[in-house]
Amino acid sequence: MTRRLKWVILSLGSMALLPFSHAQEVPSTSDIAFTHPILKSATKTSPFGIRKDPFRDRMSWHGGIDLGASWESMIYAPARGEVIYAGMKSGYGKMIDLKVSDGWVIRFAHMKDLAVAEGEIIESGAVLGEIGSTGRGAGPHLHLETRYRDKQYNPESIESLILFETDSD
Repeated sequence: MTRRLKWVILSLGSMALLPFSHAQEVPSTSDIAFTHPILKSATKTSPFGIRKDPFRDRMSWHGGIDLGASWESMIYAPARGEVIYAGMKSGYGKMIDLKVSDGWVIRFAHMKDLAVAEGEIIESGAVLGEIGSTGRGAGPHLHLETRYRDKQYNPESIESLILFETDSD
């Protein structure tokens, strides 16, 4: 009984250490010119934060949002930036990390194809690649993360970031 109780307390304590950035103040993005939507048409299919994991059928942390869109829809850069990673990553599949300012990185994951390479400086509106379902993805969607100094923040909380033009519902 004592051992189990300690485990439960440790588990709850560990949950308190999860990066609940959606409840915290978001660092300024005033130095970033978000001038282009990431997708033309999409629907939010999974929220930021604690959610039911579609693969494990239990609650788990989801450090971004999922935007459902049709196969091969183009994904666009929302701002000028440097591609600091472009390739495969476990769980994320084909993905891109775009550094849009000192400290801010936007992650685009589960892509079918990548249209940019690591080290490239790209302009707002540049095509990054296509919607896919690589990695741990269930159907065509974009997993989108916004990170400041490697801490995840809810993309919907980023002032002036345009996720998509129209809802595909």
